[in-house]
Amino acid sequence: MLMVIFTGCTAKLTKEQSSQLLKVYKEKNFFKLDNLMLKIEFNKKNPDLILYRATLDNVFNKPIESIQLINILLNKYPKYYNDSTIRDLYSMRAENALRLQDYFSAYKDDSLIITKYNHVCDSSGIKSLKDDISLFRNLSVVPKMELEKLSDSKISLKRDKAGLYYVPVIINKDTIDFVFDTGANFSVINKTLATKYGVKILGGKVKIGSSTGIKVEAETGLLDIILGSIKIKNVVFVIFPDSALSFSNDAYIIKGIVGFPIMYGLQEFIIRDDKFLVIPQNPEESNSRNFAFDALTPVIMVEYQNDTLSFHFDTGATSTSLYSLFFNKYKTEIIKHCKKINQSFGGAGGYVKSEVYLLDSAIISAGNSQCKLDSLEIIAKDFNGNDVKYFYGSFGQDYIKQFSEMKINFASMNINFTGKKK
Repeated sequence: MLMVIFTGCTAKLTKEQSSQLLKVYKEKNFFKLDNLMLKIEFNKKNPDLILYRATLDNVFNKPIESIQLINILLNKYPKYYNDSTIRDLYSMRAENALRLQDYFSAYKDDSLIITKYNHVCDSSGIKSLKDDISLFRNLSVVPKMELEKLSDSKISLKRDKAGLYYVPVIINKDTIDFVFDTGANFSVINKTLATKYGVKILGGKVKIGSSTGIKVEAETGLLDIILGSIKIKNVVFVIFPDSALSFSNDAYIIKGIVGFPIMYGLQEFIIRDDKFLVIPQNPEESNSRNFAFDALTPVIMVEYQNDTLSFHFDTGATSTSLYSLFFNKYKTEIIKHCKKINQSFGGAGGYVKSEVYLLDSAIISAGNSQCKLDSLEIIAKDFNGNDVKYFYGSFGQDYIKQFSEMKINFASMNINFTGKKK
């Protein structure tokens, strides 16, 4: 009886499904790819289906399973794919290694891409790879981060004048407020504090990209911290010069940032009433997936006008922004109805200017929630003048703050917003 039900839910791959799968795979529309794969029978002898499953395991936080499937493709089907796809497989394997804090394997795979597949990388991609290789070389021998989570933890949370979340971090018995930011690929500390607490520098200097696209020359080091009742050892910190974290002539200074690797290690956390960060000892299990990774970038599934769109999820962004992919999709409507202005954007490393359109309002949905956002900025090009290929926007605080509770679960890969404010 169960077998009849199961086989009735899936079917063999048709040409139309094959075309749809390839399209959403190339678009990096992970959520549509996930839904399509649920409707077909998985054939372990079909390398394309193995590729799609390896991709889904990668983005939905199953790095070990993803690596196993990638190894099958690289060992059994080395001539099936073109060099661009082989490059992507090595890149994806490196991403999985990063999630497992296996920096040496990430270093090896990125180095192999530069050596053998640089002919299918663009100049900006090669430059970013070289910067990553320098970073991973520094981190290749560091011990893995360790979290000691003996009970549920409830930590005071506050917003600063820029609207960013701050949490108290304990370093050597001193308490310092750090930004709590899912958009930060690594945790960050300024040079003054790194010197004060004797952070040991790992290797040479590296170039780190900031939210504005500006590259900042930085150092790396390890530090032990306490977050609430949770002891966290061997945290990798990127050490920025003080000037890169100071704004408006030092009127606004960021001392440090709790970045994505720590949040990922927590497995689940809840931001409640804009006042508390709640970290359960054991994450809740769920079958709903509306959250994914693109490398170290968190991605959230957004519904807009009956379409499924991928947004960069960034708790460090004060407002939701729409990118060139959104602009190109709805270009006629935007040009006709939206006002065009020049806008300045700030982040670690300084300010940049970009041309934007202003959308009066939009109704979007995320997870089990929906709300209206006003005065949305549509960035027609990225900060380097290029189209953003895969994300339709950046999901910000203007959505999050309309709800009393936000729960992010990395174990089940979902985000939920509850308690709509009036």
